[in-house]
Amino acid sequence: MSSASEGTVADARAMADSPPTAIMVGIFLAAYLSWRPSIDIMFTVSDLCLLIGGAQLLVRKHIPLEPFGLLSPLWFAAFALMMGGLLVSSLFCHDPTRWIIVALQYSVAWAVLPFLLMGHGAANTNRLACALLFGVFLMELIGIIVYFTYSGSFEDARATLGLDFLSGSGRLGAFATDANWNGATISMALPFAFYLRARRVIGLWQMLVIAGVLFYALLLSASATAFGSMVVAILFFVLFGDRRIRAYVLGGLVGIVALGIVLNAVNVTLPAVFQKRVANALEAGDIAEAGTFEDRLGLAKDAWQRVGDHMFVGVGVDQDRVISPAGAPVHNMYLLLWVEGGFLTLVGWIAMIGVGGVIGFTALKRDRLAGALALSVLATFLLFSAASPHMYARLWAVPVLLALAIALHGGEADLRRRSGRALSSRRMRALRHARG
Repeated sequence: MSSASEGTVADARAMADSPPTAIMVGIFLAAYLSWRPSIDIMFTVSDLCLLIGGAQLLVRKHIPLEPFGLLSPLWFAAFALMMGGLLVSSLFCHDPTRWIIVALQYSVAWAVLPFLLMGHGAANTNRLACALLFGVFLMELIGIIVYFTYSGSFEDARATLGLDFLSGSGRLGAFATDANWNGATISMALPFAFYLRARRVIGLWQMLVIAGVLFYALLLSASATAFGSMVVAILFFVLFGDRRIRAYVLGGLVGIVALGIVLNAVNVTLPAVFQKRVANALEAGDIAEAGTFEDRLGLAKDAWQRVGDHMFVGVGVDQDRVISPAGAPVHNMYLLLWVEGGFLTLVGWIAMIGVGGVIGFTALKRDRLAGALALSVLATFLLFSAASPHMYARLWAVPVLLALAIALHGGEADLRRRSGRALSSRRMRALRHARG
């Protein structure tokens, strides 16, 4: 059998073992955090679908034993270290029951989801990426339409559309329940649009429409962190991607610049909320003018002072908001884990991120497109982890894990071709030997 035939058979077998529809729907709705019975319980429609899909995978016996390949033991050891540090610290605080709730959330996001989203093969993993991208696209399209057509009050919008679909300051949170989280969702989804177009999974016009909607929705979210993350993601694609990805990214940038020139010529300006919270800071060259930067910096300074008193044993899960003078947790994942769980908890979290970085960089040798996607999504996640509290919502985990899954599967077709050529060479040598 030729190497091409072997590849065709392998692809057909992979499609036959396609992920359950429930997994696809769960990924599609991963960012729809307001779709849940109670705003106080982080269990969404997406979670329900993912659990149903996981049960189907168990029945099929298609759960991968090592979702991160050879790095799986390191990933789960780092996760155990992080959760162990939070447990020990919580046992010394007044409310250790909070650890159970938060540990369950983190376990679903970073310990269970890898078994559900990874190990599906390159073709099927691209289908999962499409589900994520189109889910975010639909959410943002609905958000833009509502943004310009809804005339009710902020309280009415919250009651009708969900928590902070439209914030009191006029920012777009959509179904992500928060404008900053919505911006993060867009920033992590946009690289998938470039990647899937470069793979010819989606068409050029599909990519342009999706990128345009995501970009404008990001402006309406008025998140300085999201805007900066988007820029970093694009730079990562240009630096690490191959010629195809550079062409699409640079083409997209030219299109955005051209669109900006046209809109400026007809006196169409940037959304007022973006101009106020982000553009003014960029024009002034002063990040302190961006959004709530000063408030978050103040929380970080207070948390850094508390680190000295809780170097190895923290204050316990969700206790930083209790002891903080501002009555709010520090919006920095690294400082928050250090304060609440101690230094070993921080080490565990950094080690998990390190595993993702290793997967992304090693993928560059086999498949630059897959490696560029993983590194750009991971870079966005890193930037937001420096501006966010606990990150167990599935809108964080799903894009990161899918990007790493694509990186792990990167080069599969090339490996098949190489193995086919090697097999053919061995057969030719054996045939010559037999004739000789």
